[in-house]
Amino acid sequence: MGTWRLVRHGETVWNLQGRIQGHRHIPLTERGREQARQLGERLDGAGGRVVYSSDLGHSLATAQEVASASGGEVVPEPLLREFSYGEWEGLTMAQARERDPDVYEIRITGRNTDYAAPGGETTLDLLGRVWGFTEAARKRHPYEDVTVVGHGGSIRAVAVCLLGLGAEHFWRLRLSHGSLSVVTVEPEGCVLELWNDTGHLVDTHSRTIP
Repeated sequence: MGTWRLVRHGETVWNLQGRIQGHRHIPLTERGREQARQLGERLDGAGGRVVYSSDLGHSLATAQEVASASGGEVVPEPLLREFSYGEWEGLTMAQARERDPDVYEIRITGRNTDYAAPGGETTLDLLGRVWGFTEAARKRHPYEDVTVVGHGGSIRAVAVCLLGLGAEHFWRLRLSHGSLSVVTVEPEGCVLELWNDTGHLVDTHSRTIP
């Protein structure tokens, strides 16, 4: 039996500003760096020898904290990038809605799996590329412990692929910054053991980070 630990990156500057990031490299906020550090402390050697990470900067910065605590090697993986949001990247949600109201309602509000932001990816596009990563990683690490650091979209997609869920379940999964989810890989199939856990995140005022 192997264990896959799935991690969403810490809070970024654009998360704080409410901007759509997509494939942009955006630095972590001070809070985001602290979230990554606390997550590394929680794993403390339990993350496995390989830490796969989206090659975007905010994911890699989170992965480095995890790897430094676990002694694992960070392997950048472009297939783990967030959705491409095309022409919406850098806009706030309100600006995207104002710019393309009809597409916004279908893609964001309606969460339609085969619609994309102008020039961006659909949910099915994201699931397709993440499935390629997941299958290859399972072959490289059969029943080994693996840590995967990515984004709200790509980590949801990893879970959907591992668990064999349909695309319609993608948007039913919520992920917080710096959260930990756990899937075990067994001969009979994969089992979700933990989802979106943030019990390790405490800020400087000793309150849980939502």
